[in-house]
Amino acid sequence: MKVKDVMSGPVITEDEDTSVTIIARDMELSEIGSVVITREDKPVGIVTDRDISMKICAKMGTPGEVTAKGIMTSPLITIGPEAPVETACELLAENDIRRLPVMENDKLVGIISVRNILAGAPEYVQRFYPAEGEFISEQLEVGDVMTLAVITEDEDTIVSKISKEMEESGIGGVVITRGGKPVGMVTDGDIASKVIMEDKKASEIKAKEIMCSPLTTIGLDAPVEKACGIMAAKKIRRMPVMDEDKLVGIISVRNILTRSPGHVVKFYPGE
Repeated sequence: MKVKDVMSGPVITEDEDTSVTIIARDMELSEIGSVVITREDKPVGIVTDRDISMKICAKMGTPGEVTAKGIMTSPLITIGPEAPVETACELLAENDIRRLPVMENDKLVGIISVRNILAGAPEYVQRFYPAEGEFISEQLEVGDVMTLAVITEDEDTIVSKISKEMEESGIGGVVITRGGKPVGMVTDGDIASKVIMEDKKASEIKAKEIMCSPLTTIGLDAPVEKACGIMAAKKIRRMPVMDEDKLVGIISVRNILTRSPGHVVKFYPGE
């Protein structure tokens, strides 16, 4: 299978001098997680929702004053449409990225992502999430695959502090508490769409103003199949795990793909 068989297009691009608030708005409206950045119509970098939420908050400035070239990842790693999907997998895994622009004769013709590959060639999933030992997918419970260490923040914590902690921990979301009880969640996507896109300063916004609430949770002993169904239906990528009103872990798409790649179709149905 070749890259052209699973890539998506057309690709949304933005000039390097475009304001980050405009880019965040366009990403939100298009329901995408990244845009390719150009200089004189030539692709030179990429900006993802994570770049926006992490790097803007780190600058502690007003989002509207920051342009794409200030936060884009560059130089751009690309691949050709005739390359094997296996080569794309290797590039994505080696560089710890989730998307590759596809170039043909110096022209941007598409983009290939982990999502594209999981949808069109799910057998490659273990290149991203290698299975850990032997297991029987049908018998797995949430407690078998969840992450035990959960980072929490009080609802009055400022977003810039949350963003910094997420970046340092390499995570995409934190559980928000009120009086020590989980009440919501803030993800990098929330920061991008509710802070950056609105041209607000992360140092002036509290978690409770942007958190997703009420919180969707699941029990420790629930089947992984059930977790898959809930996350797919609600279009979320992670859920706090509760045991008798106590937060004991978090389960994510990554957790499930690591231990039970057969469930991938719940998140990435064949196209």
